[in-house]
Amino acid sequence: MKRTIKSLFLFAAVATTLVSCIKERDMNIDPAKGVANMLGFTYSGDDVAGSSSVYSRFTSDLGSLKANQTVSFPVNVSYMGQNEAPADITLNLAVDTEVLTQFNSENGTNYVVPDASIFKLPATAVIKKGTRTTQVKVEVTNNASFDFNKNYALPLKITSASSGAISSNLGKAVYSFSARNQYDGLYVMEATGPMVDVTSAALTGYYPLNMYLITYSGNSVALFDADGVYSKNYFHPIVSGGTSVSAYGSFSPIFTFDASGKVTSVSNYYGQESGGNKRSGMLDPTGVNKITFNADGSVKQIEVSYIMTQSVASPFAPRTYFKEKFTYKGQR
Repeated sequence: MKRTIKSLFLFAAVATTLVSCIKERDMNIDPAKGVANMLGFTYSGDDVAGSSSVYSRFTSDLGSLKANQTVSFPVNVSYMGQNEAPADITLNLAVDTEVLTQFNSENGTNYVVPDASIFKLPATAVIKKGTRTTQVKVEVTNNASFDFNKNYALPLKITSASSGAISSNLGKAVYSFSARNQYDGLYVMEATGPMVDVTSAALTGYYPLNMYLITYSGNSVALFDADGVYSKNYFHPIVSGGTSVSAYGSFSPIFTFDASGKVTSVSNYYGQESGGNKRSGMLDPTGVNKITFNADGSVKQIEVSYIMTQSVASPFAPRTYFKEKFTYKGQR
């Protein structure tokens, strides 16, 4: 019923659609006036919850966040039904963890509520007289508590209102959000030295290519085949026999940085010693491993030297050497 109410509300036939959906609940009906106006969370972006979910989920991509940067996402609340608000209506908002527990169970998700220091939720929202909707902003800060490895969501609830009835299902909603670290983006990957596979001279580098560096943690990114040259996934494309595009199975590098812009380590997205060949990533300290920043602090270029190792024959035996430069093109 949640999806029917929401989708039809977005079209013109407000009164008719709400009659057909809300009339199932006797408590929502005023016998003298027909369908009562209801208060609830509405269309803060697309509702991406599963069809069996009681509560809506709205999601926001906060973009790339620098350390201690604060951004916001919108939360819309509405007076839904035949009429506009007859007077100013003050709604009290709060986080309800039971909503998220139920949502995760119904949708097979693992969202968690962020630490209280990460977000700032307005305690109230006011729908002005003669209107139907108001919007408040939830602020999110990339501080020391922000964990890029967690799936964050705020399960919100209208706890009370100065007037009007709160919808039993639309009066609660889940707002998920994700952020990207400052290194995340679309890059041109080029070689600063030949790719060398010590076991096969037929395997060579494939450059230049558009590649994504995707947030893995607050200070690391994983390599992703942006154009699907081999497969649009976490792979490093190579060339076999001079013409055939290939990739190393169970391997894609994760680059980790420190605050100064130094590349401090390289590991494998699929896990160290992954796959039948037990492949891992390793930094090559003899090469260049640094970030070049623009004047505004944004990433201009990343240079990295690393090794794909294989432990199938001997522990962390070097298999392939890479020397690469990633030049930032824009957001992915």
